[in-house]
Amino acid sequence: MGQANQMMNEWLQHRNVLEELLESIDDEHIDFRPWEDAMALGELALHIAGWNDVFVSMVTTEDIVPPDIPECKTMGDVRKAVKDFTEKTKATYESLTDADLEAENNSSHPKLQGTKKKYLTAMYDHEIHHKGQLFVYARMIGAKEVPFFR
Repeated sequence: MGQANQMMNEWLQHRNVLEELLESIDDEHIDFRPWEDAMALGELALHIAGWNDVFVSMVTTEDIVPPDIPECKTMGDVRKAVKDFTEKTKATYESLTDADLEAENNSSHPKLQGTKKKYLTAMYDHEIHHKGQLFVYARMIGAKEVPFFR
């Protein structure tokens, strides 16, 4: 198994848990915010899924193109959008080669400079960071059981 495929499988373990967590959240909580300026629960889930697709796409494009986040009125809409982003990101990930990951990137951001693999590492960290926030959100709205983190 190549490095790109292994990294994709590691990421998918986290994404599957995100999707499982979202299954346990009812429509009444889609707009929950732990503080006034926080992202709403549904918005945060879409942020994770949409922006992670951007990171993976950067391996081939080097472009930071903000994702097209759909408007979601229900948690069912959020879950579908996250699944759609997951499939899109997975397809992009599957097209990557190990040579793609080892190529030097053109990032101007000091923490992303190096090989294009850094884009995927940043994406992975982004998913974990915000998924952790969603676990806290879920507990704050009363979730008694949440999935294992991975």
